[in-house]
Amino acid sequence: MRMFLIGAIMVETESVSPNQARRPLSSKRLGLVIVGILVAVVAGYLVFSAARGSAAYYMTIEEVKEQGASERTVRVTGNVVGESIVWEPRDLRLQFEIADDVGRLSAVYHGSRPDMFRDGAQVVLEGRYSPQGTFEARTMLLKCPSKYEAAK
Repeated sequence: MRMFLIGAIMVETESVSPNQARRPLSSKRLGLVIVGILVAVVAGYLVFSAARGSAAYYMTIEEVKEQGASERTVRVTGNVVGESIVWEPRDLRLQFEIADDVGRLSAVYHGSRPDMFRDGAQVVLEGRYSPQGTFEARTMLLKCPSKYEAAK
């Protein structure tokens, strides 16, 4: 141990040998570092796979038809065509068509019929386009009608 007098303050220092300065990690510290790296890798993988699995592309009716049948989940939006609505309450099956400026698309949704589902309602469907030429919607979201918008 060496002592130095700096001004009125005495400072003690320990001499460190070169072997002590490069002391290897203890087994506990090494274990914690490995566990930390594994946790970070697993968390990164889970975030990546969850984001990829929930991704759905917005497409127009024309794009869905051009793409053809696919297992890929997509979103499509349009207005409900009133005369095409067929509601089967016993099977909770709703069959209808949606239309936009370019074309029409036949769709099927299994579940309860939303109260605001009617002719001209804007819907966003999420699902897949089947080989039979029908969009099989897994989820259906209705956009609020304009009567709920603030007056201009």
